[in-house]
Amino acid sequence: MADDEALPEYKVRDTAPPPEEPPAYSAPSSYHIGDSVLQQPLVSIPQVKAHLALLRAIKELQTTVQDTDATVLGLPPVVNELTKEKRWTWFVGLAVERFQRWVENLGTNQQPTSAEWFIEHLLPPVDVLMVWHAYHLNPSWYLEDCDRIRPLANLCKYKGTFLNILVKLGDINTYTASPERMAEWKKLTGTTWNPVDAMTGLSHRGVVCPRCNSLDSVPLVTATDTGYLQHKFSATCRQCQDHYTMEHLAIAKFTTDLYTDSKAELSIAMAGTLYSSLSLRDPLVASRIKKAIQAYSFFRLDSKTKTIPDARKQLLAKTKGQVSFLRLAVTRALGKGGPRRVNRIMSAYTSDRPFSLDLVGAVIRQGTFVDKMHGFAWTDPSYFSDSVEETILVHATARYHAFLDLMRSSPASFFVPTLDIDLIWHTHQLMGATYAVDCIRHVHRFIDHDDTIEEGFLSDSLDLTSRAWQQRFGLPYMHCGCPLPGDTIGQKLSRLTTKLKPSPSSSPNLSQSSSPLDPPRHPDALSATHASDHNCISTSTTAHNGSKMREQRLAKIRKRRERDAKLVERGKMDRAAYERGVLAHAVRSRAVLLEGVEGLGAEREVGVEVVVVAAEVVVAEVVVVVEAECLLTMHNFMDVLRRNPQAFG
Repeated sequence: MADDEALPEYKVRDTAPPPEEPPAYSAPSSYHIGDSVLQQPLVSIPQVKAHLALLRAIKELQTTVQDTDATVLGLPPVVNELTKEKRWTWFVGLAVERFQRWVENLGTNQQPTSAEWFIEHLLPPVDVLMVWHAYHLNPSWYLEDCDRIRPLANLCKYKGTFLNILVKLGDINTYTASPERMAEWKKLTGTTWNPVDAMTGLSHRGVVCPRCNSLDSVPLVTATDTGYLQHKFSATCRQCQDHYTMEHLAIAKFTTDLYTDSKAELSIAMAGTLYSSLSLRDPLVASRIKKAIQAYSFFRLDSKTKTIPDARKQLLAKTKGQVSFLRLAVTRALGKGGPRRVNRIMSAYTSDRPFSLDLVGAVIRQGTFVDKMHGFAWTDPSYFSDSVEETILVHATARYHAFLDLMRSSPASFFVPTLDIDLIWHTHQLMGATYAVDCIRHVHRFIDHDDTIEEGFLSDSLDLTSRAWQQRFGLPYMHCGCPLPGDTIGQKLSRLTTKLKPSPSSSPNLSQSSSPLDPPRHPDALSATHASDHNCISTSTTAHNGSKMREQRLAKIRKRRERDAKLVERGKMDRAAYERGVLAHAVRSRAVLLEGVEGLGAEREVGVEVVVVAAEVVVAEVVVVVEAECLLTMHNFMDVLRRNPQAFG
């Protein structure tokens, strides 16, 4: 063959069959909650999208407050020294102050008739919406306060106000208030519309002296941490010269509620006594509790006490200005059967604010959930514009209804939601009274959303939820890659009995191969089934034992991972599901500090399969992991590696 003769072109024939496309996800034709069959879901996709738009606005507001230079914002000198986290907490305190001023100035003649009317005449700035949002996510407190506190009652007469206005606004991030609305806001609250601008002008608040009833103006923050928003708050009355603290104000609030009779304008029920999980509003129970406290010798007033201010003086003297003495007296008044009730009542009396909930703490606790939605990019306005991505929300909605069905089937159990379920649950709670009615009608009891659960209890309850879900629906509860708990001895015996004598399932939601509870083939749909732990808190006891508890839980996770590896080898577990929970990159079992990672402490112990995280960590503005025992899923890891490869060397 001549050197210059061209060789024939070599072609590779592709003999491999084309990959099969996964079946398209289909929404359920109906939604089952116990014996209820719904043709339409309790929460719609537009409502969820409107909620996510608000979360985006909250995240952007937090970023502005935390990351903008203090001199640019013109912040007070005492605030300039605060860390980012403390600056945000201070800002939330200002937002709660603005929320209170707004609520207290809503006239009785201003009752919303539609979402459009509300937006035009009553809509507050985004920081106040943020507080109102967190209030809704503590539904038992919110509904009770709407009943007990007159301004809130006026606001809540129009059912579903909050979520309806979010839907009507569409993307709240594009909303601009009219000059008339801004002027009206300034007139009602004494603060500017823009929450960032309001930071420089809001420095004091009015406080009623608990002894002489005169009005004092106290600073919100001071260099000595004695401002109203700080933990060492103290002030001296300009009228009577008496010194008082936040405990004095809390006792004064308790006294007002206790000794106000039914003929007065103020609320007649003690906080934490008016609503129950079965019947919602129960004024008879509230009346009995109040009378029991009043009848106890500690709370009996002498003959000279004729007014509420006089009663405050007497109770302040008896308690020596300490809430602990007040708690002890309430405990004795309610007897042995009342510890849980006492805790609920006393948790509402920590300051002089009319609200039964610490709204600053409520907003801060929701921050983790907001970060997770932002980390998924779900708060991006264009993320769910495509029908493929929208199936994630459709699937989450189906799982939420199944979650309600699970709670209906087991009234005494405490179940832990996953992130996708929690998003739909939060959206449902934003309907206010409608949420309560839906719970009673379909679940046969009111489902509260407690975001102050201790860490250990939350972990055990997650195991219970996973097992109950698997048993009822025939599908894993989580698909994020975290190892699931194994069967209990009782479940193994039950399965053996089933093999010997098959019986039909009692659940209409039991999964088949095409179950709507099976996740669509979208990586975010899998990651979103990770347990939602934003409601996890640490008490002084759990903090003391935290390291030991986490070690035990990590040992449990490692044991489950070893179990799953054996199941994969025997062909009894899908390898792809197993590998979603494996961090292939982490091959060193030692403490490391990842370069290029910003966070509150990025030091962590890295094993082949488990990542132990001491605090929230952010890589390239994306929340990677937040749980102390969370497994960083392969999808999340690869996504972070793609966005910021230098952070992992």
